[in-house]
Amino acid sequence: MTQPGIEKLTGFLRTSLGNKRAILGVSSGIDSSLALMLLARSVPAENIIAIFLPEYTVSQNDMNDIIALEKASGVEIKTIYIENLIKPFSTLLEIKDQKYLGNVKSRIRMAVLYYFSNMYDGMVVGTTNLTEYITGYFTKYGDGGCDLEPIIGLTKTKVRELSRELGVPDSIIRKPPSAGLWKDQTDETELGFSYSSIDQEVEHFMENGRFRQNEVGNRVKFLYEASMHKRSVPNAPEKD
Repeated sequence: MTQPGIEKLTGFLRTSLGNKRAILGVSSGIDSSLALMLLARSVPAENIIAIFLPEYTVSQNDMNDIIALEKASGVEIKTIYIENLIKPFSTLLEIKDQKYLGNVKSRIRMAVLYYFSNMYDGMVVGTTNLTEYITGYFTKYGDGGCDLEPIIGLTKTKVRELSRELGVPDSIIRKPPSAGLWKDQTDETELGFSYSSIDQEVEHFMENGRFRQNEVGNRVKFLYEASMHKRSVPNAPEKD
């Protein structure tokens, strides 16, 4: 399976953005860090609006990673705490389930990014990779809400490879992948297997159009079919 390289991705961003500003939510995770490093190679730094949207409980390690990413990319990262946006939703709706609240947080972040997109006449750049896309590991109209998806053709394994090549801080590359939606949440725990194992099944599916009949393949097939609605436009009546 051939995955796009740096030149193709930077060319895509440069062409797609034109004179518009790029609006990017960064999380101190590897996917958004790679997206920022690609943007920094594609367009002038002043055309990139990078925004970190944590809660007050954000760890010092994550804050340190944001500082390191800012230095590595040469792009200023604006920090906006979203605690005071989350709390009214949680209180009004009496949200008890952390997964439901996690989806709310993701959609709040999307709304904030589109506010800045309106302000700067920009385009929101997404950070979903191929592994997340196939397994449906993204929030519909949350982190899945964007105008451009530059790394959607890259498995998590390839994301790590390009991140090393582009100089993403090592502390970000080495940390366990997490959406950061609740304490101690990790992607691989939720998905049920390591990204390296899942990537093998994703690559097989992309090359052959079917999943292998093994434990990991069956799990990825289940996630793919269960999340089909996330990859489809809303249903509507057919035109006469």
